[in-house]
Amino acid sequence: MLLTIIDFAVIWLWVRQMDPDPSVSIGILLLVPFVVVLNLIIALILYFAKRELSILFVINSVIAGVLMYYLFGKGIDNHQTKRLESWKFKLQDTTYVITHWKLENTFSLSQSTSQGSSIEFLEGKFTKKGNEYYLTTDTTEYLIKNEYFYKFRNSSDSIRLVKIER
Repeated sequence: MLLTIIDFAVIWLWVRQMDPDPSVSIGILLLVPFVVVLNLIIALILYFAKRELSILFVINSVIAGVLMYYLFGKGIDNHQTKRLESWKFKLQDTTYVITHWKLENTFSLSQSTSQGSSIEFLEGKFTKKGNEYYLTTDTTEYLIKNEYFYKFRNSSDSIRLVKIER
């Protein structure tokens, strides 16, 4: 049990410090086998020194592999959560996505009429005041409040938004 706690702490700290973005997700194909093989090497070394401990590292190789897979995935999710949040809504046959880029305090608005293609057509400044979000461009201002999007096509618009979970 202690070995699993140590593995969890070491892997979690490493993933947190690394802050992996989705572009490095392929790294999981190298990291999981690395952790498993490292534990098996330790088990082999302990087999000749303290045989009773070597079985613990064999078992731990599986546990550490699962932990690496899980924590690396959570690290990617955390990276995304820190950097952006998104909402979507649909009008007729068009799906719109509002993306808030947190680090830059900007937003983009894109539209899609078919799966797999989208066009970004608006971007601007994103300001948060209490539980209200103001999206401003040079000529327009929109409002997100209580999961509704206001003033999209006219001043009386109120469109229900769906939060996109990453």
